Amino acid sequence: MTQVGTPKDSLRKLEAMALSTDTFPQVDEDFLVTTMSKLAKVPTVVPMGWETFMEPDDPKLVHYVQEVIRPELDRLGVRNILDVPRNNLVVELGTGEIDDALLIQNYTVVQHHNLMEDPHSGKVGNARAHGDDRPAVFGQGVSQSKAHQAVMLGVFKALQASDVTIRGKLYWAVNNEGLSSHHCSDAILDHLERKPSFGVIQLGTGMRLSLGNRGRVDVNVHVEGKAAHSSTPHEGLSAIEGASQAMDRLRAMTWEDTHPQLGGRQALPYKVRYEPLAPHTLPSDAYIAVDRRLLPGDDPDAATDEVRAQLGDLAPWRTEVSSGYFMLPSMVDADNAWVQDLQASIAEVRGKPAETVYGQGAFDAGGPTARGVPTIMYGASGGEWPTGIDFVAIADAMDEAGALARLIARRLL
Repeated sequence: MTQVGTPKDSLRKLEAMALSTDTFPQVDEDFLVTTMSKLAKVPTVVPMGWETFMEPDDPKLVHYVQEVIRPELDRLGVRNILDVPRNNLVVELGTGEIDDALLIQNYTVVQHHNLMEDPHSGKVGNARAHGDDRPAVFGQGVSQSKAHQAVMLGVFKALQASDVTIRGKLYWAVNNEGLSSHHCSDAILDHLERKPSFGVIQLGTGMRLSLGNRGRVDVNVHVEGKAAHSSTPHEGLSAIEGASQAMDRLRAMTWEDTHPQLGGRQALPYKVRYEPLAPHTLPSDAYIAVDRRLLPGDDPDAATDEVRAQLGDLAPWRTEVSSGYFMLPSMVDADNAWVQDLQASIAEVRGKPAETVYGQGAFDAGGPTARGVPTIMYGASGGEWPTGIDFVAIADAMDEAGALARLIARRLL
């Protein structure tokens, strides 16, 4: 097996770079647009309401993966498909005769642009009215998932037409993570023949390269009092008042240290509900979901303990505090060789390397990175985030496809 750093390997890399810049087949734009529009018409959205999570094998996602994505792969002649538990799907390509292995992932679940009108039109039109005077595909989820799946289907079509041999390993995962955890990525990594050398999560970053992001743990707080009629509040113990005191204490949480790229921590209530909801009744129970952001080195359970200690004794109300789903923070060095090759590929397509950014949100990159697979995020996006219209400019989707195709050529041929 050829080892990285040998003269033969250097020659191979130079040949691959020449292929990527001069002779690698162009992704078919008509195919990409048609596919993006088709996928945008299939709903995979988490319904609005208190329950903001979706199980990976929700019937909506099973339909999308097995009856929409899989037939597209079949039409392209892509046959080597791994079925991973919980409805995750992985395409595996390459002989594996060289060491490099690349894992590209994108998601089926759509969580944003919830107030978009006509969310599943899949229409193609100019986005001038929304601040981007270019042709685009419209639909809820094109920025988060659908455009990126169309991109990779276009890359596979180009690979099939080129008749090149992938000598490393290329994995493309259709990931059904909807629980804001790393469960699906863990399942996918556990089923791969080879540990990937690098990971790219296709996500709407505005064509910027996200090299790091904060993590997050949901801290679940239950405040228990006693129900009473609103005309006789003294006969009960309103959970509304108890929740108000809990939130006052959370607002007082501070941390002295910050991260130079990722910023600081937070413990911010983002959901609250009361029970029972009955006419003129003060509720007995409050349920608060607290978004506790994590920095590198933070432990989710320890972060939950901090919230528990900050709340302390809320007597006369009873309180329970527990950890929910979490995503770990992620950081990848800008000097990583794969990052440099991706930047070179982006520069070939767009004329210059991508701007590098560090996100405040929590994403799945932290899961693979924590398992020794440096993972970054990159992809086309548009629209009004988080609740407004969603679209992706066709030119940006083509650039994403071109950059990923060239990275594959550089590292895996």
